[in-house]
Amino acid sequence: MMSTEQFKEFSKTLKDIDDKLSILIILQKRVAPKPPIGVEETKVLKLCDKKHTIDNIVKETGKTENNVKVTLSNLRGKGLIRSLEINGIVVYEEI
Repeated sequence: MMSTEQFKEFSKTLKDIDDKLSILIILQKRVAPKPPIGVEETKVLKLCDKKHTIDNIVKETGKTENNVKVTLSNLRGKGLIRSLEINGIVVYEEI
């Protein structure tokens, strides 16, 4: 079992790794060509601004929740977005 001190150190190490991975992703995106995306993906991608939830994106696009989830999954698979939890709410960010 971990002590509180060990847990804090472990958490700090994981945060450092996450920060470094984020930097690597940004650097990789600068040299890699953008994958092709369709019209619907473009609409959803514009809403990936750290402010929109799935519900917001559904309302903005007029698409079903399932279609939005599939589109977000496709964009994530292409390395164009990531999900973030801010104040307990999941939002999306273009990378």
